[in-house]
Amino acid sequence: MRINHAAQICALSASDLEEFIADWLAQRCKDYYAHELWRGTGDMGRDATGYVTDRRMEGPWDNFQCKQLSSKLSELAAFVELGKIFKHSADGAFSLPRSYTYVAPFGVVRRVQHFVAHPEQFRQAFLDRWDNDIAERLVGNQIVKLTPGIEAMIQAFDFKNVDWLDAVRLVNDPACKPGLVAWFGADPGPGPRGVVPNEIQASESAYIGQLLNVYDEKKPGTCPDVAAALACPEFGPHLRLQRTRFFDSVAFDRFYRDSTPDEYLRNFKDEIYHGVVDVHAGTHAGRFTRLGQVMQQAAVLQPSGVLGKHAGPQVKQGTCHQFANEGLLPWDR
Repeated sequence: MRINHAAQICALSASDLEEFIADWLAQRCKDYYAHELWRGTGDMGRDATGYVTDRRMEGPWDNFQCKQLSSKLSELAAFVELGKIFKHSADGAFSLPRSYTYVAPFGVVRRVQHFVAHPEQFRQAFLDRWDNDIAERLVGNQIVKLTPGIEAMIQAFDFKNVDWLDAVRLVNDPACKPGLVAWFGADPGPGPRGVVPNEIQASESAYIGQLLNVYDEKKPGTCPDVAAALACPEFGPHLRLQRTRFFDSVAFDRFYRDSTPDEYLRNFKDEIYHGVVDVHAGTHAGRFTRLGQVMQQAAVLQPSGVLGKHAGPQVKQGTCHQFANEGLLPWDR
């Protein structure tokens, strides 16, 4: 049975929606220098902000206005919320945002949808309706007339960068996946298999160099380099298998780094490490034997959580090669 995550987002409280959006922005951090939540009264029309540079709000920034309502965002509310940005920008509180997004789980009324689709009509409507519809609703017990400063901000803002997100649009955004996993226990699904390049990559040179030393201990002089190891009837198939495991683990990491909260992958790797470290540290007949016993142990581990559910033996074994790369569990010690 498919879970309706959009309905779950609609059921969040107003404060939880802001937290959820913060988690969503955290996943989009590659688009931002940093992000921030503004809580309670005095937020000046900001709920969640994403900063493009280290100048933060004095440089380019994006605003996400979260409105957890029991119905669609109304036309008047849309004007008032964005109007707060123009008012406080004119007052010098912050620069105009680069973009403005209404986050309303139930969506927006048709008229708001129309204005977002017609940027210049939206701009003109602000100028035409400010004094009658917006002025008395921006600040408590105060009427904020359309001053030259506010008008300048309305004229300067790029209305093409106004958008809206409802719960369905949020759920369909790939950056929302970690939030769905963390908040609602969503299953991100199985990750892809790795692709093994023909040429040895810099990212695998450390553990492969260690494997050459392992092979040399077992049969000295047989594998002076990778080409010789791959051509060796005994060690060639073994080396190819280790590379498959390594790149399967790399693909696994990449997929779940983008689709689950950061701590999920950290916890998965921590469980793998503690599951094999004692075997690695034990007494063995030789390095090749140690390697084989660590691989056997890794294959049968059953890590907890959703990542453990989707990690096949080769992913767990390849993770051990990542530990070897990092010097945590070197194969040739």
